[in-house]
Formats: sequence, structure tokens, C-alpha cells
Amino acid sequence: MKNAINRTGALIAIMALLFTGACKKNFESINTDPKGATDATTPEVYNGIVSSLPLSAGEYSVMNSWIYPITQQGIVTSGAYAFDNARSAVWTNYYTAMASYRLLQSRISAATDTSTMNNLSGMLRTLMAYKTFKTTNYYGDMPYFQSGYAPLKHDSGYTAVYDKQSDIYTAILTDLKWAVDHFSTDASQYSVGSYETFFQNDISMWIKFANSLRLYIAVTLYDKNSALAATQITDALSHPLLADGDNVGLWPSKIGGLEFQWRQWSFSANCYLRMGTTMWGLMSSSNDTTGAGIFDPRCKIFFEPNNDTAWVPYPQNPTTSTPTEGGTPYSTDRFKDWYKKGSTLLYSPFNLYFEQDMDYIPELMLTAAQVHFLKAEVYNRGLGVTANATTAQTEYNNGIIASVSMWKSIAFNSPVWAVSQPATAAITPAEQTTLLGSPVVAYDLGSATHALSQIYAQLWIDQYRQPWDAWLLLRRTGGKTPMSTDNVVYYTSNYAGYQRFRYPDDEQSYNYDNWYAATGGNDVSTTKIWITK
Repeated sequence: MKNAINRTGALIAIMALLFTGACKKNFESINTDPKGATDATTPEVYNGIVSSLPLSAGEYSVMNSWIYPITQQGIVTSGAYAFDNARSAVWTNYYTAMASYRLLQSRISAATDTSTMNNLSGMLRTLMAYKTFKTTNYYGDMPYFQSGYAPLKHDSGYTAVYDKQSDIYTAILTDLKWAVDHFSTDASQYSVGSYETFFQNDISMWIKFANSLRLYIAVTLYDKNSALAATQITDALSHPLLADGDNVGLWPSKIGGLEFQWRQWSFSANCYLRMGTTMWGLMSSSNDTTGAGIFDPRCKIFFEPNNDTAWVPYPQNPTTSTPTEGGTPYSTDRFKDWYKKGSTLLYSPFNLYFEQDMDYIPELMLTAAQVHFLKAEVYNRGLGVTANATTAQTEYNNGIIASVSMWKSIAFNSPVWAVSQPATAAITPAEQTTLLGSPVVAYDLGSATHALSQIYAQLWIDQYRQPWDAWLLLRRTGGKTPMSTDNVVYYTSNYAGYQRFRYPDDEQSYNYDNWYAATGGNDVSTTKIWITK
């Protein structure tokens, strides 16, 4: 199989690791000529693309070791995996899916009546837009327009030029608009049937997801291409968007057989994550170790007390005088004895249940709260619309309510969550009053600039389990996400320089000319990607 790699990273042999064993039938044998086309059915290839969405082991390890402290949504207290740990796996995963996408595009084009394939085409465009957006924000420029064609073009498809991130953004926005405009409930539409595991053939959800993703990308793009972004934002606001409760992701409770095999490993194997003072400052009004100052219900969902049941954040930018941290908060032994954290655990770790619960807690992709916060930014700044502080405030408050309700619902419905499980599945009136009225959260109608920083802060909090999105927010806003002002030299020396993933080494070996044209021979993680402000 190693010889089946397209030298832009796209696999020639399409490896669709499907959610159920029965879905694996009809895929080529590993010993088949790697240039031969797969004989997998269209539903199987489609579901193979869906199955590429979960995080890889490398992605999890880099997330827990590096991206959390880079975004300051968390901090690590000891050694970590290499920052480069995910660059090959993410690249291969993306181009494997791209090869499958190109194959299905060719089948759609060959259909007698292509209009009957609009729903399938829209689903594929939406899924690949999501994957492309995420991947280009890891690497920057990358092969796109000519990539993934090796299964169809063979030798002529082995290499591809690197396309500019600006052109990739434009292309995926075009695809998402096409999808929103062409999804249909007409009975003549081709269906992959039970293989449609993502939204279970709910076309209304496909429209809302595609359109909300379009809004997200357009808002991200605004400071780089305001004309294109404004047009897309205005149009997106006129179509259905994710509503409260529409939290898109990979939910094990909805997708039979789905299990995030690497999530548990990412915590139990060399994970040193702790709650940092940056997040703590947005969730508690004091450093009272009893937790009496906590005003945000999400705090007790995201994190837990130390071994002495005390709430103690680890300094976001520690000094040489910071006490040495110990304990074993992510040991699987705690599945049987939750309180067995280790006597030297001085600081508050991430909540064990995000490691333990493999059956309900999802991998989130885009939430209703995030859409509210994007709309709050749109009306705060006047992106494609007339600025309106009151509307921005409404969207901001609704985003907070949606976020707290989603996170409480996840903990409330988790079958293993026992200690400190929320009593209700949604935010209560008392919680809402306390949270929205706290000085750090209450929307500042008197200052659009300060209010915008509050919008970013709440979006950043909701992205707690999507730190790659928080990393994008940090870069595209020019550093306007929450940041500690203490001992800044620590952050500058250890984390600020990381801007992107380097390309896999295979690119130098097998796609050298195109790799060199894109990098000038200087492929480093400190190079800012185009979308960075």
C-alpha cells in the first residue's frame, strides 16, 4: 500500500475505512495493481469519505501537546509530543478522501441525467469543503485543483502544483454556494441510502450545514478579500443556518459503530493538559479554590478539581518558581475510581469524562453557538450588512446560551458521567442571569472594539474541543483571542512562533519541483499562512 501513494499525498488505492464491517466489501485487495480503479460502489466510496472525518492519532497528540497551549485554551505542564507529529497523517487522510471525491465526481459526470445527482454532489462538495478548509488552515498553500486524480489519470496524476490558499478559499466558497442552491427533496434524487451516515439523508440539515460553513469561511476571509466575503455573507444570511440544537459533528449515538479509538489514547499516553489561568479568568470571578467564584457552568464540564478537590488553574505562562505538577489524572484506573488522581496533582486537569466516554461525547465540527457568534461578529463589524450593535448583542447572548446548553446536554446525556453531572440538560434561568450579567461577559454596548473581543472570547470558549478552529481564530484576527499578560516571554519563546504544519517529507522526495516552487526550499512551521492577519 505504501507504493500506492500519489506523490501529492493522494492515495491511488482508495482506503475507505467504513464504520461497519459490512461496508468494507468490494474494496480492492492490497495486492491489486495500485493503478487500477477501485470497484467499490458509490455508496461505499461516499461513506469512506465520511469515515475520514475523525481525528487521527497524530492530530490528537498535537492538539493536546501544542494547539491547546498555543491557543491558551489549556496549558501543558511537562514534555509533549513533537509538533510535527500530525503533519503526515493529516496530509494522507485528506488526499485519500480527495481521491475518493474525484472518483465520485467522475461517476456523477457520467450519469445519464446529472441533475438527479445534485444531492450527492452537494454532500460531497460540503464534506470536502470542510476538510479542505481545515487542512489548508494547517498547511497554507497546498495541491488542490489538480490533486486526487491519480486513480483516474494514473501516471499523469501523480504530481500536482501547490495552489494559493486564497484561490482555495474562493473555490470552496463556490462549492458551498452551489450545494446550498442545489440541494433538493425531490424524489428523483439519487440516494446512497443507509450509507448516508452523516445526516441520515436529512436534506434540511445538509443545507444548514453547508450554508453555515459558508458563513464561517466568508467571515474568516473578510479581512483578506472583503468584496467576495461580503457577497457570500449577505447571501448566507438569507438562507437557513444552524439553529439551536443543530450541533454538527460525529456523534457516536447517531452513527452506528463509530468509536474514537485515538481519543482515549491521547489522554492516557503522555498527556499533561491542565486548565490554565487564561480560561479560568473568563469563568471565575475569584481564585477561591472551593469554586465559589465560578460563574460559567462550562467550567465544571471542561475541567475538574485537583486531588484535594480544589479548583487551581496552572499558570498560563509559568515561571521557574511554579510548583512542579504531578498526579495521574488521565490514568484509565480512574474509570473505576474517579477520585484516584494521584497525591501530587496540584492543579485542575481536563475532565476525565472526555477521555472515558467513547459512546456519546462527539467530535464537534460546527455548532449552533458558533454560528451565533459569527453573526454577532458580522453585525458588530458590519460585514456585508449594516453594523447593528443591538443585533450583535442578541446574537452574542444567544450564542452563550446555546453553548452552555450544548455542553450541559453532552454531560447530562453521557452514560458514564457521574461526578458533578449537570442536573439539567440546558442552561437554567438562574445560570443565564448570572453568566450574562458577570462583568467579563456582559456585552459592552458602549464599545464595539471591546464587544468584539468579548465575541471572540466566547467563540474561543465554545471551541474548547475544536482547538484547531481556535488556532485559526487566533491567526485570522491578529491575536485578538484571550491571552495571558503575565510572563509573556514564556509564551513568545515556546508557542507564539508556531504558525502552520510543515509539509510531509515525502513531498520533497516525490513532488519536489512543486514543493520547491511553493516553499522556496524553506518549509518551516514559523511561516505565516495567507489567512493570518
